[in-house]
Amino acid sequence: MLLKIDLHVHTCYSYDSNISLKSLLMEARRKGLDGVAVTDHDTVDGALKACKIASEMGMKHQLIVIPGIEVSTKRGHILGLNVTEPIPMGLGVEETINRIHEAGGIAIAAHPQSYFFKDGIGLSPKILSFGLDGVEVMNSALFPFKPLVQACKNFAEKHNLPQTAGSDSHVVEAIGLAYTLIDAEEKSVDSIIRSIKKGLTTPLGTGMPLTLRIKKLFRSRNTV
Repeated sequence: MLLKIDLHVHTCYSYDSNISLKSLLMEARRKGLDGVAVTDHDTVDGALKACKIASEMGMKHQLIVIPGIEVSTKRGHILGLNVTEPIPMGLGVEETINRIHEAGGIAIAAHPQSYFFKDGIGLSPKILSFGLDGVEVMNSALFPFKPLVQACKNFAEKHNLPQTAGSDSHVVEAIGLAYTLIDAEEKSVDSIIRSIKKGLTTPLGTGMPLTLRIKKLFRSRNTV
């Protein structure tokens, strides 16, 4: 089955996001998503609570919540998907990836080729030796969007790396702007993770419009 999943979403558990957990879940359903990966900065608290709230709201089988984290390494950001325990920030890229794997997750290079406002690990043959499971080739917050997406796609295709997409939303309206179409055997976290590792993914979506970029700059904290 094909599942439409935003693999990079922030909540109010990230210092720079104002999205409440309930707003995230409701907006994801409204946008027609089959799932989201909650990837707050250097914490899994929001992801774990989002899983619990989804179950309490009776959305467990409607909307898959993938627990995750966006880890700040010495060199840039790495997404850990299917991670339920914290990964220390400030480690090297290779050690961070190893920690993600030890926690049972997969490691995706987040916005690796970004130039403005984002910390990417860069795209070079050197990162291939670090054990990455994939590359986020499409991120709605990238600027300029199209050339950076193309550069990431070219690198991933050249080195046969799985490709993912996510909105990197910090305001609720951005949820689902970019998403990954995943060919999974069933609607479960384990099946989704297996499919990503196999490269059964198609990155789709658009860049964030200027109005949302401005709103993001002036966002305010929200309550859970």
